[in-house]
Amino acid sequence: MPLLNEIKREQGMTMKNVCGWWLLVAVTMLVLPGCNESKQEETSMVTTTQISAPEWQALEKKRVVFGHQSVGHNILNGVERLAARDGFKIDIHEQRTGPAVKGIRHFLIGMNGDPKSKIRDFAAAIDAGAAQGADVALMKLCYVDFDAAIDSRQVADDYIASLESLAQRHPDTSFVAVTAPLMAVQTGPKAWIKRLIGKQPKGSIDNVRRAEFNTQLREKYLASGRLFDIARVESESTGKSCMAHVDGQSVEALCADLTNDGGHLNERGQELVANAFLNFINSLAAKQIAR
Repeated sequence: MPLLNEIKREQGMTMKNVCGWWLLVAVTMLVLPGCNESKQEETSMVTTTQISAPEWQALEKKRVVFGHQSVGHNILNGVERLAARDGFKIDIHEQRTGPAVKGIRHFLIGMNGDPKSKIRDFAAAIDAGAAQGADVALMKLCYVDFDAAIDSRQVADDYIASLESLAQRHPDTSFVAVTAPLMAVQTGPKAWIKRLIGKQPKGSIDNVRRAEFNTQLREKYLASGRLFDIARVESESTGKSCMAHVDGQSVEALCADLTNDGGHLNERGQELVANAFLNFINSLAAKQIAR
């Protein structure tokens, strides 16, 4: 029984102690059959409007540059499927050099687990010409860039400072901030046992760090419309509000039905986030025209 062995190793318990814990867990499961570490409310603030033919035609002409890692690939896979479903084609190519042409040019940035390397790499690529002629440029960090030990507020300061500096150096391109993707919070027997022994389920504290980063980006960019809020889409686009509760604090979590591994997006998640991404690009262009 791997779970019993894991708990025994972590806590130095005897088998008698472990069996006692299992009995307590069994009682908890009977008393609280509906308990879940990621609470889901029934209302959502995110709407996913289907893209119209004129909007697709406008999107086909946009020049977008996107620096990312694996969840970025998830989003672009969703873009391709949505376009094919509706009979349109968005030109998507992995390309780190300019000039930007119609469609989405994307490239990997930095190393996973090292958000500062991504911030530096994206800035270096842009300064080397990756966004030459681009209408919009975005830089997305990843859920793996945030753990319990990271100084998420400093990462947000560095991210904002770099984005603002790029906007000044390349004024013809709209630089857009992107909130950090989330993780689904661990549930089931392991999560309950960790709670009972004073530990947090996997993903809980990490989502607190992501929330700290995302809060700073929202405070800086939400009012101006220069924010693609992937975290809000991941936590609210299913018609529920998926939350994790850590030490009395509620923070957004990735809805479990949008992922197969707790972090990357499954097909449904890819299409929901891609739909929001494309609607955002169109709305950003409309705001620019209005100015």
